[in-house]
Amino acid sequence: MIDVGLWISYILFIGALAGMAVYSLINMLRDTKNAKGTLIGVGVLVGLFLVTFLLSSNELLPKYVDLGITPSQSKMIGAGLLMSYLVGFGTIAVAVYAEVRKIFMK
Repeated sequence: MIDVGLWISYILFIGALAGMAVYSLINMLRDTKNAKGTLIGVGVLVGLFLVTFLLSSNELLPKYVDLGITPSQSKMIGAGLLMSYLVGFGTIAVAVYAEVRKIFMK
């Protein structure tokens, strides 16, 4: 019974992703000015991920080898963590900058 529920969840999730992609593509084709900004944002995130992927290490501790983690998985995990840290700190920095700027603009 659990297996059937998981398959239904997978199908619904894939359907939601497909609907989101189609809806986004339709809106991007309708409004090319906003699409340009969106694509620039996606490009910046992809570039940031490439930088973090190149900076991350594929070093494995013996504990992780026992769990079956490969060096490529370790590198991907490290890149994801670095990306999360950079995006998180960047978001905080932008929020602080906006508030400080608002104070001095009065």
